[in-house]
Amino acid sequence: MKLISTLLKKFKKSSSNTSSQKLGSTSSESSRNIWSHSNMSTYDEKLKKYEIQQKKAEEVKEIRQERRTLRRQNRFLGFQNDVLTLQNQRLASEKHNLRVEKQEIAEKKCELARRLRKQRRVSEYYRRKLAEIQKLEKITI
Repeated sequence: MKLISTLLKKFKKSSSNTSSQKLGSTSSESSRNIWSHSNMSTYDEKLKKYEIQQKKAEEVKEIRQERRTLRRQNRFLGFQNDVLTLQNQRLASEKHNLRVEKQEIAEKKCELARRLRKQRRVSEYYRRKLAEIQKLEKITI
C-alpha cells in the first residue's frame, strides 16, 4: 500500500515538473509523451533511481529489523543482568552468613578446648592428690 502511494506521489511530482516546464518554454510533441521509446536514457535513469530507492528502502527495513532484534537482545540481557546481580547478592549474603557461622564455630571450639584443658588440669590435680593419699596409706600400712 505504501509502495503504491509513494509511486503515485512521485508520478504527481514528475507530472507537475513537466507541466511547469511546458509553461516555461514551448516543447515538442515527443516531450509531452509520458512514455517515449526513442528516449530510453531517461527511462534508464528513472529505473536506476527507482532501484536505488528500493535498495535504500530494503536497507532501512533491514536496519530497523536489526535494531528491533538488538533491542530485544538488550532487554533480555538486561533481564539476565538483573538476575545475575540478584544471584550475586544472594551469594554474597550466604558467604557472609557462612563466615559468621564459621567464626561462631571457631569461638565455640576455642571455648570447648579451654574447658577441656581446665577439666584435664582438675582431673590431673585430683589424680595427684589420690596418688599422694594412696602413697600415704601404703606407708601407714
